[in-house]
Amino acid sequence: MTSRKHTALTTIAMIASCGALGACAVPVTMHSGVAGSVAAASDETTGAGLYYPPASSVETPDILLQQLPGVGPQQRQSFVDQVNLAVGTPGRSVPIVAQAVGTNRETLVLLYVGGEGAMTPYLARGVLARLTAVTRSAPAIQAMGLSSEFDAYNMAAVLGFGRIVVTDGRAFAHQANLRQN
Repeated sequence: MTSRKHTALTTIAMIASCGALGACAVPVTMHSGVAGSVAAASDETTGAGLYYPPASSVETPDILLQQLPGVGPQQRQSFVDQVNLAVGTPGRSVPIVAQAVGTNRETLVLLYVGGEGAMTPYLARGVLARLTAVTRSAPAIQAMGLSSEFDAYNMAAVLGFGRIVVTDGRAFAHQANLRQN
């Protein structure tokens, strides 16, 4: 991939993803019986035990795109802030809350708030597939001819995330460790 194409891709990653997610509504549901204390075995470098339970399943997808130079914790936090604002827009259906956690905000946590049933690795991958579909449909991604390459994993990698965790916030967490080729 050319440097110019990579730079343009990274620049539009936040814009296209947030714009594509812009019409998503998150149903607000309060669950009773949530423990009031954080587990003693927490990992502040990744957020495990603080923001999500230990990983129930783990995958390591191949990453085709490189991190944009100069992207740091502030840009990752800005990205999740924009995602959360976008998914709160009435008329959309991506039931997630995004967080950038860890020492350098290198873990992208997607809290799935859309179901009452048990969370599974298949549902977690479905959440990521939904984000991929929404991202790929963004006009800027299609215009650059990146629809086949630009998925949720590569979007996160371009922004400098080292892992994505999809969790129900109760007992399940699916972790994708992002490995650069």
